[in-house]
Amino acid sequence: MLKKFLSFILLFFSGICFCQTSDFLKGESLFKENKVEEAVPYLKNAISQGGNPKAYNYLALSYHKLGMYEESLEVCSEGMKVSGTDKKVLAFNAGNVCFEMEDYYTAERWFSLAIAANRIYAPPVLNRANTELKQNKYLAALEDYKLYLDLSPNDGQKPEIEQLIQLLEGWKKAEEERIAEEKRLKEEEERILAEQKRLDAEEAALTAATAASAAQAEEEKAKAAEEKAKADEALQQQLNEKFAEQARLLEEQREELKKLIEEQKAAQEAQRLENAKRQEETAKWEAENARRAEEEAKRAEEDAARRRKLLEDVAASLQNSGSSNMNAGAEGTVDYGYETELE
Repeated sequence: MLKKFLSFILLFFSGICFCQTSDFLKGESLFKENKVEEAVPYLKNAISQGGNPKAYNYLALSYHKLGMYEESLEVCSEGMKVSGTDKKVLAFNAGNVCFEMEDYYTAERWFSLAIAANRIYAPPVLNRANTELKQNKYLAALEDYKLYLDLSPNDGQKPEIEQLIQLLEGWKKAEEERIAEEKRLKEEEERILAEQKRLDAEEAALTAATAASAAQAEEEKAKAAEEKAKADEALQQQLNEKFAEQARLLEEQREELKKLIEEQKAAQEAQRLENAKRQEETAKWEAENARRAEEEAKRAEEDAARRRKLLEDVAASLQNSGSSNMNAGAEGTVDYGYETELE
């Protein structure tokens, strides 16, 4: 019974292992056929079922080719924690991903992990040199390029790398000369400062030697300055008093002038009002004269009209009377009613 149970267990785990190996082999085959996107599910299954550790490398490379950089880095990080994985390759691939993302600082760290995993693994040494060159770490890049040629002396890029090394050696030499010149200048500056301090000390000693005689002269100078200051103060006080008196007189003159101006303005205003009143009265008088003239003209016109009417009436009465009684009743009418008007 126990034997059958053990056989069953063995058969069960063999089936599991076969399934895991099958997923990995399928994913690996699709990857090599450049069917990267189709390979991803199989490789993920192989990892989730604890299959071939190489599945981490293939899955990270698949994500890399698909441009899924964050996912590729995540797989590399997980693979670094799993036993049996190729740490140097995972770290190397992660460094390449970061380099393409232009995250050179992180790429350098990944390449350093790859080198630490295998000291004779050359590719991460070259790529770390490239990241250091991108970060202007020229001395570190120079050492890594040299190390890479030591590890891979027959590399096809050797002429280009040697040219880079030559350029970096030239830069290193120029940098060393610059540092040496800076050091020389600094030493020269320190020497000049030391000499300046010595001269300052001598000058201080000379100043101290003449301080006693100079102190008396300074005291006398200070006393003279004090007396002059007192005299200046007294003079200034007198000037201030004089200026104050002049300011008072000037203010009085200003007030008086202001009063005169106000009086003149008042007189001008009164004169203006008087002129306005006279003009108003003149205007009224002229208006009254105009009105009277208009009335007289109207009366004259009415008188003229009455005279014309009277003449017309007289002429009409004379025309309508007969010759026989031409004077009948006319004398009395003329003598009574029209004499004054006709005259």
